[in-house]
Amino acid sequence: MMKRTRSKIRLLIVLILTAMVAINVSAQFQEGSEEASSARQEEEEVYHESALRRFEIVTLIALPFTAIHSYAGVRGIQMIRQNEFAPELSTTDFRIIGASAVSFALFIGFWDWLHTHDKNPSEELIQTLPKPMIPPRRSPIQGTRQQDWDTDEPGGFVVPLVHVRF
Repeated sequence: MMKRTRSKIRLLIVLILTAMVAINVSAQFQEGSEEASSARQEEEEVYHESALRRFEIVTLIALPFTAIHSYAGVRGIQMIRQNEFAPELSTTDFRIIGASAVSFALFIGFWDWLHTHDKNPSEELIQTLPKPMIPPRRSPIQGTRQQDWDTDEPGGFVVPLVHVRF
């Protein structure tokens, strides 16, 4: 009797798991087809990031770095104060670390916002470089052995000082 009950429970568990997996697979298939159609629509849209969103991103990215530097600064001050290599930090020290990390991150975000809020977010940050100027052709100087080398030969590059051709 006990074995029969256990086998029924196992069968019920297997059926429930199979049904859950089947429902999950069908839901993923439907999401995949919806994502494909929405992806086509998103390709047509141009990415636009608001100034407030950029401020948020820059501030949150700066937070771990400012936290590390705040910790190093407070620990360095305590090392000098206590004349120990590994000083004990109090709860006040940790509050100072947190406050300075947040304030530095907000300052970095505000500085970025101040310099980028009136610019087009789709504009390239690094402009294309102008074409390099081609130096004018040089003519040999009379009385020197400058005729021995020519920089315009397609055979390679010549170092004129030592007359070595590469």
